Amino acid sequence: MVLIYESDPLDNDDARGRFYHVCRGRIDRTEIQLPADEKIYECAVCGIDLEAEDFWLARQKGSV
Repeated sequence: MVLIYESDPLDNDDARGRFYHVCRGRIDRTEIQLPADEKIYECAVCGIDLEAEDFWLARQKGSV
């Protein structure tokens, strides 16, 4: 698991959840955004590359 999606059950239907990266076994509570277009999110610490597809999977499952 390298990406966590959390949604607040009290959010309204238009609200979106938050994505967090699990870096070296620890959750980095700095919210990360879904990359735009064909861009990727790259962690400067562990070097993992996360693409938009990874974010969609995390949203569906809760974590990837």
